[in-house]
Amino acid sequence: MGSFGFSLADRLGAKPMPCSVPGCTRTWLRMAGQAAKLTGRAAPDPNDPTSSMCDPCRDKRTGLTDATRPCDRPGCAGTWTFSIAEQMESFVRRQPPSARLCADCEARLANLQDKDIPCSVSGCARTGVFTKRAQLLAGAPEVEAPPPGAMCPPCAQVSTKLKDRPITCGINGCRGKWVWTLDEQLQAFAAGKNNEPPRRMCAECQGSFGGLADREIRCRTSGCKKTWTWARGDQLDACLPGRPPPKAPTRMCQSCLDIFSSLKDVERPCRRASCKRTWTDKRGAQLARAVRGKTGDPYPHYCIECEKEIGDLEDRSIPCKTDNCEGTWIWAKAQQLAAGVRPAGAGPDKDDLPSSVQGGGGPRPGTRKQRRDPRPPERRCEACSEFLAAKKTKEISCTRCATPIYWPPESQLQTHLGNWAEPSLCGACKRDVTEAARAAEREALRHPAPAPPPETLSSATVMPDASGLSPPRD
Repeated sequence: MGSFGFSLADRLGAKPMPCSVPGCTRTWLRMAGQAAKLTGRAAPDPNDPTSSMCDPCRDKRTGLTDATRPCDRPGCAGTWTFSIAEQMESFVRRQPPSARLCADCEARLANLQDKDIPCSVSGCARTGVFTKRAQLLAGAPEVEAPPPGAMCPPCAQVSTKLKDRPITCGINGCRGKWVWTLDEQLQAFAAGKNNEPPRRMCAECQGSFGGLADREIRCRTSGCKKTWTWARGDQLDACLPGRPPPKAPTRMCQSCLDIFSSLKDVERPCRRASCKRTWTDKRGAQLARAVRGKTGDPYPHYCIECEKEIGDLEDRSIPCKTDNCEGTWIWAKAQQLAAGVRPAGAGPDKDDLPSSVQGGGGPRPGTRKQRRDPRPPERRCEACSEFLAAKKTKEISCTRCATPIYWPPESQLQTHLGNWAEPSLCGACKRDVTEAARAAEREALRHPAPAPPPETLSSATVMPDASGLSPPRD
C-alpha cells in the first residue's frame, strides 16, 4: 500500500465490476484513463456481450452457439433451442441442460390443467398435485393418463429429512435391533403421530413371541366360569429373551371385580355360643358365595382364639351308655369346645371370671368362680344306634292266654346284649303265676312236712326246706 492509504489499483483507477452472466458471483476489473489501454478492459461495450463478463465466463462464451436439443416428451420428434445465454447460465450454476418441450408440446401443455390427487402416503388425508406437465409426459391429452403416486407437500418435505432408523427391541432385557423404515415413519407422520418409534421385536424375539395373541383366561374366583382377556401387549411385557412364553397370571373377570370392589370385610359372632369374640368374613369368601348364588349368612366359624383351642383338643372315645355294651362313640373336638372343655394347661377363660376381674382390677380372694370339668354327655355307640333305628316294636303272644306282648326296640337291645330274656307271659298271667307261687309258699309255711327219723337225718344230706330257712345244726 502506498502513501496516504491508497493502493496501486486506486492510483490506476481500477474498479471491480460484477459479471453480467445471471447467477455468476465473480467480478472483473474496470480500468480508467491510460490504464485501460494497458489491460484492454474499460467500460462495457453494448455491442460486445463478453465485455462485461468475468474471465471464466468470457472464455466459456467464446465459440458457443445456439444448440438444438430433443423434446422431453417421450415419442416426440420435435426439438427446442438451447440458447447461448441459457448455456452460460447452466455453466455458471454447474447444472446440466434442463428438460424442455418443443413448441408443439408447449401448445398442448397450455390446454391441460393441474389435477388434485390423494397423497401416496398410506393414511394421509391430504392431496398432492398431478401437474399438467406430468400429464403430458404420461400421454395426455390423447390418452387418459393414470395419476402417479405423488406426495402432498408436507409429506414430500418431511420425506427429505427422514431415513431408516435402527430401534432397540421392545422385549424387556433384549438388546437386539429392528429397522424403522422411511415409509413407516412417513405413515406415522401422516397419521398425526409423533416421531417416537412403535414397540416392536427384533427378528429373534419375533420368532419366539411373534405368535402371541389375545387370550381368554378363566376367572380366578372359585365357581366362576367367566373369563378375562390377557392382551397381547401385557403378554409381551412379561416376556424375557431366551425364555418360553410366560404363564397367565391369576385375575378376576370384570363381573367378579365389580362385585369384589363393592364388598367389605364383615365381623361375625363366633360359632361357639359362649364366646363373645368375632371372626372376619373376608371379601373373597363373600364373593365366592355370591358367584354360587348363596345370599344368606355364611356357615358359622370360630374366632382365632377358639380355632387355636380346638386345634389343641383331640377327639375322645366315650363308652356307650347302654348297660353291658362294650362299644364307644367319638366325642368330637367341636362338641368338647361347645361343652366348655379347655385344652390341658390352658388358663381360665375370661368369660369364666367375674366382672371385677374382667375389668383389669386383678383377682381378689374369694372372687374367682369355681370351674368344674365338663363331663361328656350320655350317648349310645354307633352299633346300638343302628340297632335301634333298624328295629320296631315287636309283638309277642303270651304262651298261656295268647295276649300280645309289645316288646320295644330298647328292650330288644337289652335282649340282644344278653341282659334281659324275652318274655313269654303277659302281665296278667305273670301276676297269676306269681300269686300262685306265693300262696304255695305261705301254705308250706303253715303246714310244714313231718320230720324224718333220726337215723335217716344222720345219714342223709342236710337240704334247705321250701321256706328257705337254714338247716338245724348238730
